[in-house]
Amino acid sequence: MNLNLLDPELYQGDPHPTFAWLRQNEPVRWDARHGVWLITKYADVVYVSKNHELFCSGQGIRPNSNRKAGLITMDEPRHGQMRRLVNRGFTPRMVSRLEPHMREIVTECIDRVATLGACDFVPTLAVPLPMLVIAELLGVRTEDRERFRVWSDAIAAQDGQPDDSVPVAEAQRALAEYAAYLVDIIEDRRRNPRDDLISVLTHASDEGMLSADFTQMANDELLGLLMLLLVAGNETTRNSLSGGVLAFSQHPAEYDKLRVRPELLPAAIEEILRWSSPVINFRRTATRDTELRGQRIRAGDQVVIFYSSANRDEEVFADADQFRIDRNPNEHLAFGIGNHFCLGANLARLEMRVMFEELLHRLPDIRLAPGAVPAYAHSAVLRSIDSLPVVFTPERKAA
Repeated sequence: MNLNLLDPELYQGDPHPTFAWLRQNEPVRWDARHGVWLITKYADVVYVSKNHELFCSGQGIRPNSNRKAGLITMDEPRHGQMRRLVNRGFTPRMVSRLEPHMREIVTECIDRVATLGACDFVPTLAVPLPMLVIAELLGVRTEDRERFRVWSDAIAAQDGQPDDSVPVAEAQRALAEYAAYLVDIIEDRRRNPRDDLISVLTHASDEGMLSADFTQMANDELLGLLMLLLVAGNETTRNSLSGGVLAFSQHPAEYDKLRVRPELLPAAIEEILRWSSPVINFRRTATRDTELRGQRIRAGDQVVIFYSSANRDEEVFADADQFRIDRNPNEHLAFGIGNHFCLGANLARLEMRVMFEELLHRLPDIRLAPGAVPAYAHSAVLRSIDSLPVVFTPERKAA
């Protein structure tokens, strides 16, 4: 059994037997190979997440890396101040106004393949929706949205790679290009504010709510925020959508249940999130000596919390390895918990609802193509599906 939970190869297959063994035998395991603690039980993931003074994020969220990633690598009180500010861009009004545009995006994507009877779900349907929505939220120009996708993919691909590797070099180049692009947009929004997130943040800067001028490229706070949103608002929802289609393909009786009872869709979305757990893990750092399940954790030790494992914890979820769209309660940790709970959770849920409503209406028998298998990205942080061939009954062309 491969107990190296930071090995991307583990996630090319099914990591859950490994998680289950660790939960039963070594729920708090010292990984000497990487010099980190591995935390796999639900209760412990919640404990670490909620005790942010004891287990901080400010020293990095990836094992053995102190790379900053904006809001997600901030500690209190600065994190809370910035989060309240960014929340202005994710109010119910800001999110709900995007629904008609979401439905237009999904409709256009389905239109391109509906008569074909087959497609690769990831690039055809899962990628465009979250990418175009977060681009609109940020105010990215329509003609630049393909560059936006390339930047996002390059930044996400660097996880777990050596600093001198090609993926890291490509990610750094993407970050530099994206940062330069953002500076131009920020300057424009200062002169011509719009109803988008960058305008909200620029206005806050003018009110003196932040520590530096947003027009300064050295302002790590703003650029870090927007770089985080590029990846977090794009990659994770994409993977939830793909994970949902895969889950329904593997559990056709549950999909049949949803087709008969579409009112179960909100609960089904929560089960997809639990089941697919698009973010596998994050790291925290102990700020002082402590103890967890009898293991002595010293100040400065890195602690890696595994949401994927917590979401299959037998002590919390009855029949945890069963995919059940009517599961209730379903207090999964796919969006995290505590002060770093995903601020885009409601946006992701809305995107998933719109996508599956349209699939149920237009491609109701969509499923994994016979003999096909999902192709997973080489990553130990995102449960990312790169390719998912699907088939469905073709729509008849309109006369």
